[in-house]
Order: sequence, then C-alpha cells, then structure tokens
Amino acid sequence: MSKEIELVESSRGKNLPAENNTNNGNEMENVLADNMENMIEIAKDIVEIKKMQVQSDAVLRKMAEDRKMLLAEAEAYALRKNTDSKNVVDKMKTVQDLLKDFYTFSKDKNNGLSGEEFVKVISELLDKMD
Repeated sequence: MSKEIELVESSRGKNLPAENNTNNGNEMENVLADNMENMIEIAKDIVEIKKMQVQSDAVLRKMAEDRKMLLAEAEAYALRKNTDSKNVVDKMKTVQDLLKDFYTFSKDKNNGLSGEEFVKVISELLDKMD
C-alpha cells in the first residue's frame, strides 16, 4: 500500500463565470477553514489505522513463526516417542527370542534353572542396558 498522497486539481468551479470563480474561491476557503479540524481528525484516524495494520501484521508474522516452531517441536517429540517405542519393541523381541531359545534348550536338558529365574535374569539385564 503506497504511503504517498497525490493531490489532484479539481475540475469543479472551472466552468463557472469569472465573477463567480472569485466568490467560489472564497467560499471554498471558508469551507476548508471550517472543516480543517475534521480533516485533521480524519488524517489522525488514518494514521492510527495504519499503525494498527502494522502491529497486526507483526503479530501475524510472530504467530506464523510460533506455528513453525511448534510444528518442529511436535515432530521432534513424535520422532523421540517412535524411537522409544521401537526400543521397547526391540527389547520385547529380544526377550521373546531368548525365552524361546531357553525353553527349546531346557526341554531337552535339565539345566537347573526355572523359567521364572531365567526371566528375572533377562529382565535385570535389559534394565541395565538402558
């Protein structure tokens, strides 16, 4: 939006006879003088509106930056949770494989270790891996 104001000469009153142009000029000066306060108030209002527009644009830019930051944080959080979940799943698969091997091995031989004792040992090992 351009901040320049262009003054254009009015065509009103140009077609009037010369004697009326003088009177019309005085009338115009009187009208301008009478309404100068209103014109100044309107100009002030326009300046205030421009200030509010600049402030709202700044707020919108800040909100867009905050949105990007929140999206990045949410993405990082999701990746971290996916990694945590994958680690838990991997541990569970490891335990499952170990238990499967233990029961396959202990089925043929009596190794003197119960299933519950084996689970405790494996659980403690996995807890220490963290």
